[in-house]
Amino acid sequence: MATTSSKNQVRENFVLSVWPNSNHLATIDPTCLAASLWLRAQGLSYSIVNANRQISMIFDTYPMLHDVANRKHYVGFESIYEYSRTLHPTADELALLATFKRLFVPAFMHSQWLDETNKASVRALYHHTIGLPTSLFYIRKKFSSAQTWLEIIASKLLHSNEQHNAIYDDAERCFSILENKLIENNQPFIGGEKFSLIDAWVSSYLLVLVHYASEKSRLRTLFIQHSRLIEYIQRIDEEQLSLYKERENYDLQSASSEENSTDLLSVLHIISQVVSFSIFILMLTKIGAKSYSITA
Repeated sequence: MATTSSKNQVRENFVLSVWPNSNHLATIDPTCLAASLWLRAQGLSYSIVNANRQISMIFDTYPMLHDVANRKHYVGFESIYEYSRTLHPTADELALLATFKRLFVPAFMHSQWLDETNKASVRALYHHTIGLPTSLFYIRKKFSSAQTWLEIIASKLLHSNEQHNAIYDDAERCFSILENKLIENNQPFIGGEKFSLIDAWVSSYLLVLVHYASEKSRLRTLFIQHSRLIEYIQRIDEEQLSLYKERENYDLQSASSEENSTDLLSVLHIISQVVSFSIFILMLTKIGAKSYSITA
């Protein structure tokens, strides 16, 4: 992945907190992965640490970039993007990004959280990487979000098969648009010669799809029919893998950073887990009591 800036910084000056990693990817969350890929493309040298604030994870307030030198935090991809970009995005790029989110994201959400061929493995992945009880809250939130996307489609169509077909037909249209853009530019990235905003979003979602979707997933089946997109994501995946290996080699040093450890944070992490689990048990108790009173 070619860099777009000469903003080389001392590694310790920037720390990117992301959702936990698993297997091949530096993080299992597309938005966190987009931030990581984007910062690398800007030429910024930074360390990556796993998010350790359980409450923040529940409310999805990641990724977070810590500028150590200036003692400033930038939460969320948009904030990180505004801080690190050197040029304004073009109108075409913003239009293409809006198209991607409208056509692809509903199918991605359905594929991960509602599709029976993929749902069990995705839930197991999040339970393993995030841990209980945080994963229970997160999975419920994502399931509700996926259901909302489906209901938007359902308001226009009568039969469930039509709803599913409509979502994946839109995803297929999106794949075709992106592939045609690569062919049209005849350049390494969707945005042209340089890795841009649209590349950060598209490549992060496709990497998660490639690595964690079941081979029987309908969305994955659609994706592998587009050879130029496959070539595109394989090239970015090689860069991402080198970043992941680089992160593993740096884990011992980053463990001492103020974003990742200290005894106090470890204690707070355990306390937040206990509190979160207690809230979850309390909710279940109230629901059970309410159900009993109704039946009685």
